[in-house]
Amino acid sequence: MQNAAFAHSAYQKGQVTASNPLRIVVLLYDGAIRFCRQSLDRFDDPSARGTGLGRAHAIVSELLVALDFDQGGEIAGQLDSLYRYVLDSLIRANVDGNRAALESAIGVLETLAEGWREISRNPPEPTR
Repeated sequence: MQNAAFAHSAYQKGQVTASNPLRIVVLLYDGAIRFCRQSLDRFDDPSARGTGLGRAHAIVSELLVALDFDQGGEIAGQLDSLYRYVLDSLIRANVDGNRAALESAIGVLETLAEGWREISRNPPEPTR
């Protein structure tokens, strides 16, 4: 069983390193959403809830610090606000046991993920 887990981990790492940057962003969103949903499914267990929310928080924090305001301009600013909202919602969900805050965070992440999926399917032409 341990060899299967190792093989799966190696496959996932290979998938990320072979992916283009847009695909990596989509994978990050998918991971954050997955951890949020796991927390929602086990919401009444504070330990399980906290573990999933901690992982989701780490992913969204990475998305936040990766924003490039010079190239992203207004969109980067809007993403900054949305990421900060999601992070705050995840904290409220964990600390206050606020299920609605978690559901709201999932909604924002799902909307953003769909937008990034669409962009990755139809990437913009490079500018010269």
